[in-house]
Amino acid sequence: MKHTYPFLLLLLLAQSGFSQENSWGKFDFKVKAGANIGGTAPMGIPAQVREIKSFNPLISLSMEAGVVRWLDARWGISSGIRFENKGMTTVARVKEYAMRLHLDDGEISGLFTGEVETKVKNGYLNIPLALHYRLLASLNARLGGYYAYLLDPSFTGVACAGHFRQGDPGFEHNMEMERQPYEFSSELSKHDFGLLGGVEWNAFRHLVVSFDLNWGLHTIFVKGFTGVSFPMYNVYSNVAFGYHF
Repeated sequence: MKHTYPFLLLLLLAQSGFSQENSWGKFDFKVKAGANIGGTAPMGIPAQVREIKSFNPLISLSMEAGVVRWLDARWGISSGIRFENKGMTTVARVKEYAMRLHLDDGEISGLFTGEVETKVKNGYLNIPLALHYRLLASLNARLGGYYAYLLDPSFTGVACAGHFRQGDPGFEHNMEMERQPYEFSSELSKHDFGLLGGVEWNAFRHLVVSFDLNWGLHTIFVKGFTGVSFPMYNVYSNVAFGYHF
């Protein structure tokens, strides 16, 4: 990933200072690497989407450093920093799907009927904040929220095997479309936030395994975006393995 160096700096800091377990008894410091699996999608399937023909999550890696401050034997608060990718590809059959396309001679807006291939691969800097509850000596659950800043945007696709309609009823102009690329990378919002929940298991003294669900509450597009007719959100799970200092 492009942002490995800040993570390595965090790792060196953790190794040099945060591993003093006796001095930092109320703190747990961890570094983890994992993968995100999920999708960037609308909430519910819009009427214009008639069929999801395929869905494939991309290889979306994550690296993070975090700390838990235990308030007592059961409760704690955690935060940290995570560099991550969130991505997927999908093919859908659509009807009367509002779209904006860029052609060689300009930009057009209208309704597309056919197939839409979409590829999303975005890189984020994620800052979580969560409340922890220790279920067992080696197992704790957490619930909270996150804020993420978009570092590497990529939202591309192709409209194919269909037709594109412009104009008012009775004055439509229909355009056959075999394969027309589109890209909305520059119109993605720099900010994302949402809810998170998960569990963390200390499998051994220094090995930690975690599972999280991150549910975005903010559309990935900028305000006023009209390239597609509905908002889309990041909903991804994260599975990670790490070192507990």
